[in-house]
Amino acid sequence: MMLTRVANSLYWMGRYIERAENTTRLLNVANEFSLELENLDERRARAEWNCVSAGLPTPVPIGDESKPIPELTLDYFNSYLLDESNPVSVISSLARARENARSIGETLTREVQYNLNEAYSQLAAHRKKGVQSALRASDIAAATHRAILTMLGAIEHTLTRDQGWNYLKVGEAMERTQRTLFVLKAKLPDLQSMDDACDPALFFASWTSLLRSLASLENYRQRFGTRFEPDNVLRFMLFDPGTPRAVNCGVRRMTLYLNGLPSTAHGLKEATKVLGRLYSKLAYEDNEIMGTGALTAFLDEALTVLTAANEYISAPTKPF
Repeated sequence: MMLTRVANSLYWMGRYIERAENTTRLLNVANEFSLELENLDERRARAEWNCVSAGLPTPVPIGDESKPIPELTLDYFNSYLLDESNPVSVISSLARARENARSIGETLTREVQYNLNEAYSQLAAHRKKGVQSALRASDIAAATHRAILTMLGAIEHTLTRDQGWNYLKVGEAMERTQRTLFVLKAKLPDLQSMDDACDPALFFASWTSLLRSLASLENYRQRFGTRFEPDNVLRFMLFDPGTPRAVNCGVRRMTLYLNGLPSTAHGLKEATKVLGRLYSKLAYEDNEIMGTGALTAFLDEALTVLTAANEYISAPTKPF
């Protein structure tokens, strides 16, 4: 039986690494989208940056949101990429992943520990030097994203598929699924306000941004081609069983990993029960969820369920 301390550290390590990857991607997408929209629709360009913080569990205010967009962009990069005082920044997430990894070094491979330390150290070096331009910050974010993906590759290719693997992966799936729900909540009001008179370029860019924020643009195009139908996009991100960041897929993965744990594991029965009910709803009540006025309520309900499942899975003394 795995020690609760080790299981908890692996679970949160999985969450923090996934959070770092998600946040870096959100920053990169918001930067590209705001640049594209700056001269087309400045309000929406600014709103894209607001969605970065709204897509995270504890948003940190940036300050003066009326600054010119290049200055606002730099503020967001500095806060959400490089500021260790921001608990959901990329550097904070990597630091917390390292802390958990250090406490359970015997369960991890050398490759995983090396790549995690490298990703953090490279970002910490940039923080010490300071970043004075949005272009430079964007380059650092892109390099950090590549480093995180390399680390995820080390995890995938070198860790044993045992109890520890299940705890790490259920943490990853929990963070990823929550992020999809947060991003949908943040972006839906603007997306749903678009009508037939909307500029086609703005419509296309906005739905593309949503799918890129969730690393699902190419997956969507494989299924539906280049045409964006809002109902298809939302159904894809909620109910598709195969795309990694769809809510259905995430809940199914969590259930699968939990089923690989001993029946006596902390909170297993309770977490499996609440996730099972959510999975059933996603599998069989898609039309009801997509009904008029029901989608926003469902997103809130799903987030409440995942919060409860997280409480059951986490050890009594748990990190943020």
